[in-house]
Amino acid sequence: MWVKVLLIRVALLGSLLVLWEIAPRLGWTDPEVFPPLSLVLRTLVELLQDSRFMGNMLITAQRVVMAFLIATPFSIAVGIYVGARVSLYRAVSPLLQLSLSIPQSILLPVFILALGIGSLQKVVFGITHIVFVVILNAIIAARSVPTGFSLVARSFGATTAETYLKFYLPAMVPYLMTGLRLGLTLDIIGVLLAEMYGSRDGVGIMLFMWGEYPGSAHKLMAGVVLISIFTIAMNESLRAWEQRLGRWRVAS
Repeated sequence: MWVKVLLIRVALLGSLLVLWEIAPRLGWTDPEVFPPLSLVLRTLVELLQDSRFMGNMLITAQRVVMAFLIATPFSIAVGIYVGARVSLYRAVSPLLQLSLSIPQSILLPVFILALGIGSLQKVVFGITHIVFVVILNAIIAARSVPTGFSLVARSFGATTAETYLKFYLPAMVPYLMTGLRLGLTLDIIGVLLAEMYGSRDGVGIMLFMWGEYPGSAHKLMAGVVLISIFTIAMNESLRAWEQRLGRWRVAS
């Protein structure tokens, strides 16, 4: 069964890549706007050898990782605390839903006015993209734990710390990891958006500049492909971590 699924995925991906290559060459799309895949890949190789671009890529990656490491422990702790208390959950839940419904991009000028256009503003803007979605998933994780778990833990003489570590946390792992993967993707979007609309460095401002100048579509597409690969790699790293935690859940 998995072989069939893999073949279907490969066939779909291959078809899309072939279409990407032939569409601009046959005149189905404007090559100045949507260049062929072969040109984009050649440009991607050149960008990987460009010290200026790679330096900006490193700056963006550092901002993304910093925002993620700052926001996730705080968000998970707050979410679990709120989710374990029914009255607090009922009071906070509408505010979280409201926060998630507001497009954060409209608040970017406020962040620029308050924090300038340096790295601090990018990191803080990335944090705001992570916090609410991770808190909400942590709340769901805490409320998904069966109430009988605490009774079972106490019957075995477990301490409060052991109850959370060996009973509650394993049950919450799937929801927490879903929140982390969503938060990471939104973190990357937030940092890039902040760089595009007010920055001296970073990949975001380079993508913005390539989108503004005619004849730079191949560089823009190559940058988008590289960012996509980076995002997929980060998400797959979290997925691999989740699988390792899944084995820990079974063992515990």
